[in-house]
Amino acid sequence: MFGATLHGRPFVHQRARITHPWRLTLHDRACLGDSAVAYTLGPVVLEAGCTVAQEAYLCTGTHDFAHADMPLLTEPITVGANAFIGLRAIVLPGVHVGEQAVVGTGAVVTRNVPARCTVAGNPARPLNPKTVSP
Repeated sequence: MFGATLHGRPFVHQRARITHPWRLTLHDRACLGDSAVAYTLGPVVLEAGCTVAQEAYLCTGTHDFAHADMPLLTEPITVGANAFIGLRAIVLPGVHVGEQAVVGTGAVVTRNVPARCTVAGNPARPLNPKTVSP
């Protein structure tokens, strides 16, 4: 698929958008939903069985606003096995979403999400804090 690394049988919806497919790795049963965006200025890895729902946005690029020329900064995004990224959620550069984690609809994820944790809101916060390790 245009240079993407594929393992097993992932699913990419026909209306999903991938900026640089050669920076995308999809594992078995990973799903990139309808109108989801993988803005792959840096690497994006979707582990086995994870779902990135419709219109979600995975953004690996930003700018260094501390410098006048605002150079591009990129950091990878990883979505763990069997994790779920909800409708219109935004995952920012450098974020790792742990296995079986859930990102709620419209959440803006600015920090790593631990395994089996559910987050929601802007910025995303844990809804089940007892699952978050210290």
